[in-house]
Amino acid sequence: MSPSGGYETAEFRRSFLQETDTLLRRRLGWFIAIWGGLGFLGFILIAVISFAYKGDIFLRLLFGTTSVGWHKAFPPVGILLWMGAYGTALFLVLIRKDIPNRTVVHLSMMLIVFDGLFALAGRIGMVEGYNLWYFWLAHLIACLVFPWTVRQALIPIAIVLPLSVLSRLTLEGGTLGGTVLGTVWVMTILSPAVLICGIRHTQRVQRFNNRFLTQRYGMLRQELAYARQLHESLFPEPKVTGPIRFSYRYEPMRQIGGDYLYANTERIEGGEAVSVVLLDVTGHGIPAALTVNRLHGEIDLRFAEQPGIGPGELLRLLNRYIELTLAKHSIFATAVCFRFDSASGKLTYASGGHPPAFIRGIDGTLRDLDPTSFVLGACSDRDFDPGEREVDFHEGDSLIAYTDGAIEARSVQGNMLKINGLRRILAAPLPSGTRDAGLGTWSERLLAEVTHHRGGMPPEDDTLVIEIYRAIRRSDPRRPSSVGQSAPAEAGPVPAKPPGLLSP
Repeated sequence: MSPSGGYETAEFRRSFLQETDTLLRRRLGWFIAIWGGLGFLGFILIAVISFAYKGDIFLRLLFGTTSVGWHKAFPPVGILLWMGAYGTALFLVLIRKDIPNRTVVHLSMMLIVFDGLFALAGRIGMVEGYNLWYFWLAHLIACLVFPWTVRQALIPIAIVLPLSVLSRLTLEGGTLGGTVLGTVWVMTILSPAVLICGIRHTQRVQRFNNRFLTQRYGMLRQELAYARQLHESLFPEPKVTGPIRFSYRYEPMRQIGGDYLYANTERIEGGEAVSVVLLDVTGHGIPAALTVNRLHGEIDLRFAEQPGIGPGELLRLLNRYIELTLAKHSIFATAVCFRFDSASGKLTYASGGHPPAFIRGIDGTLRDLDPTSFVLGACSDRDFDPGEREVDFHEGDSLIAYTDGAIEARSVQGNMLKINGLRRILAAPLPSGTRDAGLGTWSERLLAEVTHHRGGMPPEDDTLVIEIYRAIRRSDPRRPSSVGQSAPAEAGPVPAKPPGLLSP
């Protein structure tokens, strides 16, 4: 039995068929035990009464009252066939548990066909008061009990009615007009049972739909929660020690998203080099997260093979990878690659179509780091120029980078924050008493401002904000006097959340 509902997947059909098979086997056993048992007991009761009172009830049941010749054979043959069919069905249902599903369905329909043949045999044999009412009652009960479709409910009718018409016209000597009227009448009284069967089947499919979707939704939520854990495990831990530090906040549009951050720290002579890659792939949700997983593996491989790889070369290789593997599926990405050298105080970067980053000086000045090349995957490796650049990165400087979910955040009135809105937030004076020009707090502060701009509404895009900063040493002459003499050797707050990572 195949559902005709909306969610026609192989898994749905398989589950629905399993439930239908279990239900049909159980109810078929009930039907045989009750309906067949009542018929058999009625047959025995008539025989006992007939012999006890020396009456002819049993003989009338077997041979009719007015039938003559070979017509007399129809009632006993019908009874024997009926008892044989129900006995065989009972054996198969109770003993043979391995019979196929289709056999069980056919068995349920053929029992009703045998009820019709039994009633037809009694009519041909001219048993008093006997007609197709027995078939009608059996068919009605079956439609109320069995999980049939409309088609399956019509099959017994399609077998019994033509045989009834043929019997009327040949064996019983009926007229054509009377036979047609009788057939129409039988079809009329059988129609409600078919209608009931159709309604019950539709309701059962809908109930199963609801249960199936509820169950799968719960499973999907569990799988998404696990997928989010795996997705988050790809992100680096915030770096809260050393001359180069970073913190970030991530708010995916859905459970998981297509924004990604990669970090690698390398010990060099005189200090350390920190490489950071910020990615934003096209799309949202699970497809975007799967793309991120592939790009994570590619970036990991590059740093494993070339620990000191520069931003320009890394961006070129990422473009080549996306152009060869993902662009054919209309998947592209923007990315910005940074390399911070604490020994030289230099920042090298290359940006492939990513929104401009900002360097905020300790005095509140802003420097823009504009894109240096195209969106990744948009052109071939031969035509791609990463355009690597180098700028100074002093102690107390903060680099703020983000994905487009921050600047495309819309207010309740529909106004985007845009790059200028982000620039105004970064250039605004800090509250009095703020230590170290707010170093280490900008990712959390900017995401809070973006959320405020949205009016608390859910994000329409994944949003990732990162701050990379050089901690101020106490002996630095550029350090503001408001910091106080009791500051530690290297200031810079620890992020509020250990993963630094993800907004609730």
